[in-house]
Amino acid sequence: MKLEDIKGVGIVGAGAMGFGIAINFALWGYPLIISDISERALQRAVANIQYAMNMFVEEKLISHRQADECIQRIKTTTNLVELAARSDFVTEAIIERAEDKRELFNKLDKMCPHHTIVASNTSSLVLGDFASDVSRQDKVVITHYFSPAHIVPGVEVGKGYRTSEETFDITYDLMKKIRKVPIRVLKERHGCLLSRIQRAMDREVFQLWAEGVATADDIELGIRSTFGFRMPNEGSMMHHDLSGIWRWPRDARLALWSRDEHELSTEAADIIRERMVEDKPWFVDPNRLDDEIEKRDRTYVRRLKELYWSKEDWLV
Repeated sequence: MKLEDIKGVGIVGAGAMGFGIAINFALWGYPLIISDISERALQRAVANIQYAMNMFVEEKLISHRQADECIQRIKTTTNLVELAARSDFVTEAIIERAEDKRELFNKLDKMCPHHTIVASNTSSLVLGDFASDVSRQDKVVITHYFSPAHIVPGVEVGKGYRTSEETFDITYDLMKKIRKVPIRVLKERHGCLLSRIQRAMDREVFQLWAEGVATADDIELGIRSTFGFRMPNEGSMMHHDLSGIWRWPRDARLALWSRDEHELSTEAADIIRERMVEDKPWFVDPNRLDDEIEKRDRTYVRRLKELYWSKEDWLV
């Protein structure tokens, strides 16, 4: 199977994630069927899609014509057999319960054409929790979208233990084709990649709040005005580069990381320690560091003006 063989797409589950996932495919040319167990859920999904399209048009993200064409590509049904028969790529977006997903995956395995790839939007489970009984082990994959799914660009593309490289690559390329930003997750982990990172921050947030270190208001304000301000341009590793930590004396670099060493596996601690003694950044060409910093700072100045200095009441 190749990317161009995907002609029709199915979304099972018309809830908060399902309708947004559907928009991504339909907006960029894929005929699509959304399935749910009730007509009421499907009607609500259609209303949500229309609302989102109106917002996209009002914000000049797309044209009226694009919005109309997107809506025309979307069909709804309560008949799972109909969806399965017409889909080359199916995304499951039902309740986050392993037994429910297992039942659905087993049904889709029997109903879908042999070539169809079946993806799950799970945010906390792994394919082994619910897809272990299907015959198409090479054609199951995770595509974890982030709410709101039709707006947030990032999508995790995750492997199961027997997901084929072909399926993995097709799914990755498909996400790019519908203008998402795919992030490869190479090993099965509960919570994939980014949910685990987010939960790690959440644990500290709630711990510090419970200990009275800061109020909820100040914790929220702190995250939005520091990490949140920077993160559109730099994650943890790029921040390491642009901050020039790789230029610090080696003992200072190692001391920085030794504080958290007890929370890492032995293998991870050894790998990080080895990396910390290397005098090189992750991404930035050392000879272009000043240029990269200037480019970053200009972007930040524009964001500062738009998000903060243009508002007198931003701290309220």
